Amino acid sequence: ILMRGNIIPSPENYSEFSLGAFKAAVDARHHGDLDVDGNLYRTLWHEIGHYLGVERTADGRDLDAALSDAADALEEMKADLVSLFAARRLHAAGVFSDRELRAIEASGVRRVLQKSRPRRDQPYQTMQLAQWNWFLDRGLLRFKDGVLVIDYARYPAAVESLLAETLKIQRAGDRAAASAFFDRWTAWDENLHGAVAARMKAVEKFRFGLVSYGALDCPQ
Repeated sequence: ILMRGNIIPSPENYSEFSLGAFKAAVDARHHGDLDVDGNLYRTLWHEIGHYLGVERTADGRDLDAALSDAADALEEMKADLVSLFAARRLHAAGVFSDRELRAIEASGVRRVLQKSRPRRDQPYQTMQLAQWNWFLDRGLLRFKDGVLVIDYARYPAAVESLLAETLKIQRAGDRAAASAFFDRWTAWDENLHGAVAARMKAVEKFRFGLVSYGALDCPQ
């Protein structure tokens, strides 16, 4: 798996699009949890996650054909959750330090926070909102005084339960179950999601980043 390791850790990408929004969204006690390597390793294992798990439905159908418009959101959510699932096991094996695990899990929280309510045809944002709501439901995240408090002790159960549900839907190839899942878990509360989104928007300097590849002689 090839990743451009100079993009995710770049100061512009990390500071402007990750760290500032994270600090705006979470309680001050968590401001030091995220670091640039957390983003990098979470993304690396997300990409590995695409090669793990359900490949075809139990009755042999292609996932895209079976799950239709929900297929991409489920696959991207699976990859996110595999990354977080693997992080704990790699930590237990001594591959990741305590600090590295904390940063990866903080990156997992930053990943799911949305600045706007997504449309259903946006697979990444849709699955991220579903994770955000699942994490709230399982107590991994708690909304207090306008910001989110993270209970890292609840991370394993929250991730494993959502990963199991995702794999179950993929394996069954049940489009109706997939639609019902996203109907339930993509609710948006302006007093909660909207409040966090407003805090993140208030600190942003740019909405988008444009990456240029010098080796390919791309224009600046």
